[in-house]
Amino acid sequence: ELDISQNFALRELNCRYNQISSLDVSQNTGLTSLVCNDNVLTSLDVSNNTSLEHLGCEDNELTSIDVSNNTALIYFICGDNQISSLDVSNNTALTYLGCHANLLTELDISNNSALTVLSFGENQITAIDVSNLNSLTEFRCYDNYLTCVNLKNGNNTNITSFNATGNPNLN
Repeated sequence: ELDISQNFALRELNCRYNQISSLDVSQNTGLTSLVCNDNVLTSLDVSNNTSLEHLGCEDNELTSIDVSNNTALIYFICGDNQISSLDVSNNTALTYLGCHANLLTELDISNNSALTVLSFGENQITAIDVSNLNSLTEFRCYDNYLTCVNLKNGNNTNITSFNATGNPNLN
């Protein structure tokens, strides 16, 4: 257990590598950084945390997470959970998105043109459009069901790291 309900001035919280099963951050509206990786969280409500710039909640037991109110997010990693749907359309400031090892079948990043790192390996995604990601430097789409990755249009010239291994239908 971790009770931070009275810590109204809290800006940064790092509580990773514990066995926390419930975390209430609804009263901590000034949080800019929340790292709760490697716990046993089954839910996480960050809807009141509109100042969040950094959110790390990977290696938990989350089945969903709503970040639609977190428009200041720059860094978001939610990998190694059981998330089947992820909407990052309101998170236009994102530069880092890591949602690997989930149950995603699609990922719309058309509003996320600031992304420099995109990692969605180990999902069930069959198609993705990265044509608007001019700043992308790292692209990790390994172990999905992609049939095509088109980087020919010239917009993705900054990519320095690319991993598409384990896509059995990739041509």
